[in-house]
Amino acid sequence: MIDILIANHNLISGEGLKTILQSKLGNRVLGVVDCKENFVSSSKKYFPDIVVIDYSNQSFGVDFIAEIKKMYKSSKILAITDVLPKQTIHRALKLGVDSYLLDDCQKPEILEAIEDTYQGKQFYCGHVIDILAEKANDTSDCSGISLSERELEVIRLISDGLTNKEIADALFLSTHTVNTHRKNIMAKLGLKNTAGIVIYAFKENIINS
Repeated sequence: MIDILIANHNLISGEGLKTILQSKLGNRVLGVVDCKENFVSSSKKYFPDIVVIDYSNQSFGVDFIAEIKKMYKSSKILAITDVLPKQTIHRALKLGVDSYLLDDCQKPEILEAIEDTYQGKQFYCGHVIDILAEKANDTSDCSGISLSERELEVIRLISDGLTNKEIADALFLSTHTVNTHRKNIMAKLGLKNTAGIVIYAFKENIINS
């Protein structure tokens, strides 16, 4: 059972999201809260695995993410917002958002994001990746990009300058497996070389150590 708490200032949006999430067996929405005050009061009775938040309205605000992390240290955070500036999304990720979708994503992406986030992965809508990388998004779609914990480890070690063999030794893997992870990462993120991985990790800072 995945316990979910929805933080959304818009009642219709919040209840609609609740319906979508509970359409999958195993998802349980504990409640829908519409402002910071109600969120704080509800923290005494709800213990969610995942908090799904639209922080873009002043009812919450991006800085409230840090408060959520204090209240729920072990909970994951999935942000679902309208299109926002790169700097705002970047700040949300630095404050503790684990996964990120735009609110025009479809039901399959939302349900997949919940599942992957619960499993400890980071799931990003394709449009969010475009915003962070400052790409034109007129040809992209909303297909999610999911990075496993192992892939995040490999990205961190690549950014530290380790070779495939050194990464393999550090993670107790074969060099072939590390090379496969490297290729998968580049394919998922649309990167062409190792330098792209390093630039991506440092410039966007969306991989949290």
